[in-house]
Amino acid sequence: MGYPRGSRGRPGASVTGACTLIAVFTFASLAAAELPAPEDGHRPLRGNPVTAAPDPAPPPPFDGYVNAPAFEVVPRRGELKFFPCAACHDQMAPNPERRKLFSPHPAALDHGDGRFWCLDCHAAEGRNELHTLAGERVSFDRADRVCAQCHYTPHRDWAFGAHGKRVADWQGDRRIYGCAHCHDPHAPAVRPRVPEPPPPVRAGLARPELEEHHEVEGQ
Repeated sequence: MGYPRGSRGRPGASVTGACTLIAVFTFASLAAAELPAPEDGHRPLRGNPVTAAPDPAPPPPFDGYVNAPAFEVVPRRGELKFFPCAACHDQMAPNPERRKLFSPHPAALDHGDGRFWCLDCHAAEGRNELHTLAGERVSFDRADRVCAQCHYTPHRDWAFGAHGKRVADWQGDRRIYGCAHCHDPHAPAVRPRVPEPPPPVRAGLARPELEEHHEVEGQ
């Protein structure tokens, strides 16, 4: 008596299936032999043998954004009132304790909801420089590299020209102000301020009705 149509298996299918099952059970047995012994009859969760991971290589220093136009940052160290910092700090040992400071330093930082302190940005050894989270030393003239660690989006926009201010003309070599020229690093939020008056107009183009409108808005 023959098999019903469609029910007959392929030749050797049963042998292939048996070999597959044997291979699976063999692999499972070998894997189980490498696991730690069960505790109280239960194998611990994620009980696979732990292998030590290699130490990660230090990240390469930030070298700018791809396709960003070339620019030069306006130096700022000459504008700092108490620079060089080492003039005072070289005479004292670094104190990493988070504490309330006294003049000329701000007593507290209005930055990061109270999570930041001086040595998060300033180098403890060599106070004339800043540092990144990776330990890279950064000049005060390129403080933007420290800002970029948390403020990536505005820093990228700044590098491409959509944020910040450019010096002189829109053509030729590109010189731009750094983050700290406009934002106080210790309290970087921009405070509300009265807008500047409109620019003067040339003779013959004055429109008194607009001047009255501006005066009413400014009151």
